[in-house]
Amino acid sequence: MPADLDNSLPELLGHLSILSRPVTGVLQAGLPERVLFEKSVIAGLVLPDDVIRLYAWRDGTLDYPGAMLDDIHIIPGFYFPNLDETLANHAVFRDDTRWDPAWLPLLANGGGDFIAVDCSGTPGSWGQVRHFMLGEPEHPVLYLSVSSMFETFVEAFNRGIFFLHPSGYLDADDDAYAQLARMMNPEARGWDAY
Repeated sequence: MPADLDNSLPELLGHLSILSRPVTGVLQAGLPERVLFEKSVIAGLVLPDDVIRLYAWRDGTLDYPGAMLDDIHIIPGFYFPNLDETLANHAVFRDDTRWDPAWLPLLANGGGDFIAVDCSGTPGSWGQVRHFMLGEPEHPVLYLSVSSMFETFVEAFNRGIFFLHPSGYLDADDDAYAQLARMMNPEARGWDAY
């Protein structure tokens, strides 16, 4: 069954609201498709439909004075940068030998690791999502689409695999998440390493 981003995004926001996460108050209004198209063309990227729908829903998080990374995480360890920050990160890494210029760094951890989507337009890899880890030589495909990634995130919240740590930050049972992600994304071979 194909993933349904239009349901997953409000469900994710609902989980974050129930957990009283500050990020719910700093997610920016979505962008018009025209703006997304113009900015992606300038960057040399072909945005998959689910990336367009994601940024049309919300334009990432608003950077505000005193913001703590934990406060803006949408899943444990990662936040959703606005499109301008995402494109700035893309420009920084574009010529890095560890990076593919067609990757859009969709989610960031604030330390140089990203969840990146392939925006090459090339059949077979276009839309695939991988984990770029700054100090690693390999960057495995973890999801075949942004939609399946968000569907997996929502299911992790549903099952309590993503949860609020007693210290007040989003946390995860990493082993349980790898097992869930492998089950929900069997074609994405990156989970074999976890």
